[in-house]
Amino acid sequence: MDQNLSQIVEEIKGNLNADVAEGAMSLIFFATTYAITSELRHKALILKLNYARAESGEQKLRLQDEMLKLVDDIALDYETKAGINGAISMEQLVLTAQDRLSNIPPPHGVVFACERLGKTYRKTGFTLHDVSLQLRQGEITGVVGENANGKTTLFRLIVGDLRHDAGSLGFPLLKQHTSTSIDWALVKQSIAYVPQELPRWYGSLEDNLQYEAAMHGILGEENLREVSFIIERLALAEHLEKSWAELSGGYKLRFALAKALVWKPSLLVIDEPLANLDFKAQQVILKDLRDLANSLRHPMSVLISSQHLHEVEAIANNILFLQKGSVTFNGPVEEIGMARQANTFELGTSCDINRLRMHLQALDCHQINHTGVAYVISAPLQVNGPVLLRHLLDAGIPVDYFRDISRSIKQLFH
Repeated sequence: MDQNLSQIVEEIKGNLNADVAEGAMSLIFFATTYAITSELRHKALILKLNYARAESGEQKLRLQDEMLKLVDDIALDYETKAGINGAISMEQLVLTAQDRLSNIPPPHGVVFACERLGKTYRKTGFTLHDVSLQLRQGEITGVVGENANGKTTLFRLIVGDLRHDAGSLGFPLLKQHTSTSIDWALVKQSIAYVPQELPRWYGSLEDNLQYEAAMHGILGEENLREVSFIIERLALAEHLEKSWAELSGGYKLRFALAKALVWKPSLLVIDEPLANLDFKAQQVILKDLRDLANSLRHPMSVLISSQHLHEVEAIANNILFLQKGSVTFNGPVEEIGMARQANTFELGTSCDINRLRMHLQALDCHQINHTGVAYVISAPLQVNGPVLLRHLLDAGIPVDYFRDISRSIKQLFH
């Protein structure tokens, strides 16, 4: 065994013998770095979870032995597949894998498509109309707009909870092309929907996850493995003994996502998932969604609505903007603001509006409004962010916050 690898193996084993709970984290890092076979990486996560849940000393000893054996299995896996005596470095392996993956075209099949889709509520008179959309594997589509403008209606039409009364929809990847003959029982085996108002769960949280996986054909050892993996992946292990009522809003969402993701759907539809999450949890969930969409093994299309505009903008490929039931923008994120006639900026400052107007006259910035949180400044196209910010600072105007929103989703709201 390579000397460096041998030293690492002994260090990991030492950690496991000294404190299994702490050593299990070292094992996961070791597996992530050195295990070539994905099953070994998954096993490290599952053993850590099972140890945390083990009740008897005998169970804990058996799991500790399995962890120690896994260290050797990972080292052997690395040496066998990385070359004789570890002749190929991990860095070389990563570069080789990246080169190989770069030559594989990402899946880009159309999971869902609709043309001029619409729905009218006769009691209220609200109409969602003329929505034309394609949701593709590997892409995240963000749906934005103020409340009561049709986002949830669109989602419910896509997942089959509402019947449309205008236009057409289909699921090309599932060979369900015609609205009138869609086999919704088949389609719903490939769509996961996480609504804004999460339904209550009854019974064990883990049993619910296992049942959901079983309903999608994941049985036996595979069921236990996939459920354990998603529990560990979304950091849910310490909450498994709680009832649904004892969970915070953020963890209710995480469990709902786990239920949706454990069976690897083709289309994930999520309505306002960030509302009950703190900033750190938002970043974790959004990164997970981006990674899931990018997966080559289980490619997924993600449809997400949110009032957290900058966060959605950071991960979305496409944006659909709804205003009073009508589509006012539908396209790639990079096309937002391409046809604009002015640049738009947000400014946080203690300066009063009259003084601000006076100083910005020189740049021909005549439209200055206050949203209650920040100023919104409209400037000619030749006035870009650096030019405006330098002018404000040179004029002695205190700047607490500054953002160019000329090409941002926020621009759609102004």
